[in-house]
Amino acid sequence: MHIPLIIVMLMVITLPAVCSGLPSEQTVPTGESINLIVTSPSEGDEGWIDVVPPHVAVVGEVRAPSGIRSVVVQSNTGEVACGNGTTFACSVPVSAGENMITVKATDNLGNRAEKILNVTIHIGLPPPPAITVSGRVTDPDDGPIAGASIEFESEFTLDNEPLMVTNTTDQDGRYLIENAPGYRQTITIRKEGYKDLHREIEFENLTNEYDLEMEPSGQTVPGFGLHLSVLALLGTFLILRSKGK
Repeated sequence: MHIPLIIVMLMVITLPAVCSGLPSEQTVPTGESINLIVTSPSEGDEGWIDVVPPHVAVVGEVRAPSGIRSVVVQSNTGEVACGNGTTFACSVPVSAGENMITVKATDNLGNRAEKILNVTIHIGLPPPPAITVSGRVTDPDDGPIAGASIEFESEFTLDNEPLMVTNTTDQDGRYLIENAPGYRQTITIRKEGYKDLHREIEFENLTNEYDLEMEPSGQTVPGFGLHLSVLALLGTFLILRSKGK
């Protein structure tokens, strides 16, 4: 039995069209493993960025037997396509605070791999090495002032907030300030019964000794101290006594 020529020609014409509607073998995931490595940043990294809007560079490499179709990096703020090479480096937008960064790689067979990293971003320059300052707070007679609040404020800020370290003097008037960022500090001391003391100091070392003196807040006539007050009272008593005789 011979098939008419016209039927054979129709089969030749329509068969490719029918087959084209079937899914391609190369688009079906096969379960092949994708080796995805993110070299930067690392999980739990903390960074300071002084560029607005802030971005983080995401760097890594990816390997797959069938080749790479795409690499995409996502953050809480946006998404960036990083091409289809075996190595990638792209800048993804982030925001101040905690950010979750997700790297997704897809190979030419539809297999996927994913890495998730959590990083914390601060806006501004990174803080300088922290300094330590200790010393005594006394009155003009070198008497210790206990319970005075002492505050060190750095010239640097973190997320637009001032960096401060505070403490209180002990019974001997001694204080200790640790991890104060930067060499230049504004010192403020407050104690009831004394005038507030403000000093701007630029320290030279990581560990420093610095004493401070506070003045009483009472009104005192210059040059008329405690000893002169006692003498004046004694003189007044003698005058009153002589008049009574």
